[in-house]
Amino acid sequence: MRRRIFWGVLLAAIVALVIGLTAGAVIRQQQVAANRAELNRQAQVAASLIGAELGPSLRADDRVEIRQILRQLRLIGGYDYLEAAVVTGDGITPVVPDPVLLPGIRQGAIDTGAVRRLDIDGTPVFATARGVDVGRTRLIIAIGREEPLLSSGPFTRPLAIGLVVGVLLALAVSALVSRRLGRRLAGLEEAAVNLADGDFTARAPVEGTDGVAELSSTFNYMALSLQQAQSRERDFLMSVGHDLRTPLTTIRGYAEALDAGVIEADDFARVAEVLQRQTDRLSRLVEDLMLLARLEAREFSLRSEPVDLAAHIEELTAEHRVRAEKLGVGFEAHILDVGTVDIDPDRVAQVLGNLVDNALRYTPERGSVVLTMSGDGPNVIFEIADTGPGIDEEDIPRVFERLYVAQRYRPVRPEGSGLGLPIVKELVEAMHGSVDVTSRPGHGTTVRVTLPVSLGV
Repeated sequence: MRRRIFWGVLLAAIVALVIGLTAGAVIRQQQVAANRAELNRQAQVAASLIGAELGPSLRADDRVEIRQILRQLRLIGGYDYLEAAVVTGDGITPVVPDPVLLPGIRQGAIDTGAVRRLDIDGTPVFATARGVDVGRTRLIIAIGREEPLLSSGPFTRPLAIGLVVGVLLALAVSALVSRRLGRRLAGLEEAAVNLADGDFTARAPVEGTDGVAELSSTFNYMALSLQQAQSRERDFLMSVGHDLRTPLTTIRGYAEALDAGVIEADDFARVAEVLQRQTDRLSRLVEDLMLLARLEAREFSLRSEPVDLAAHIEELTAEHRVRAEKLGVGFEAHILDVGTVDIDPDRVAQVLGNLVDNALRYTPERGSVVLTMSGDGPNVIFEIADTGPGIDEEDIPRVFERLYVAQRYRPVRPEGSGLGLPIVKELVEAMHGSVDVTSRPGHGTTVRVTLPVSLGV
């Protein structure tokens, strides 16, 4: 990882260096061309000014005046060299004494705008010449500057130094960042390996506020969730083991007693009833475990159909009344006719059956359980209220965890698989509904289920 970062930054720095030097060369060429054009323009302006000063014709005594004009223009323009010559039939006759530019400029290059580099006493001079007609006479003006049009050293050297320094700094920063990042990623990798090996306490180091820190925080959150899930799974298995051991111990004890012949014939009916009750308990626990596993894996289907919901719920309440009478608990049902709805009647019966069964289990004798069904626009609402011992406020957020209620309130009602509420939650969410619990210790519990009147909602 660190090597990739280093070589990636190095490649990017080299590309930036090449692009920078290329851009510098292009800019320099453009600037040189602009400076050449400016020098040529100045020569044209000087020629035009001299032509305007001399008038319509050139006389012999005008050469003195031309030299005076040249001196003035040289002072004003700051030129290093400013020369003039007259074109005659014999060639070019300089107006100024000892010209240095005119001999180096070919006659054919005049008026072409060409800028030439001349060597005058070892000093490079850039020069150009323009012509102007003064009457019938052709006058040539040559202009020159000693300084380069664009010095390559002052331009290229700082650019190259800046780019090289930038490359070195980029490499240094990349090395520092890659080392630090590599160390942090190594810690994250080590934590991931430990987690994969089963150490759910493994955590990645969190440093800073960048993306790696966010990734480490997300990893730690995942590790904590897995640790909590492992803890819940361990508690779940221990609870299931306890719930399985109790009826199995009872069945085994009676089986050994029957085998030893120590049970009197008059007790056979009582023993058979105990064995049947314990096997029913085992069967219910196993069925609930299998159902919950299918629900959590979403390995079940919903069969929606038009149902007269009020009539359907009335049929269910008849069964619950019989069981409530056996337990000495009052049972009431207040069913509002909501008409025909598109819903899965079996899953609704399963939800209400678990909730009513759970309420009856935790309601003491002479207590009461009330089932209410009402409508609320596109939803149908069920409420199951009991007068049981209630649930502590800190336990309400966990009532839908597997076996939590059964283990937490086992002294109140030792019977039950402890999976009824988790099954209800999974079924209600599968039908796009919601379930809530409100409770006050000593005043009972109310479970509210809201389901859409159509599974497609």
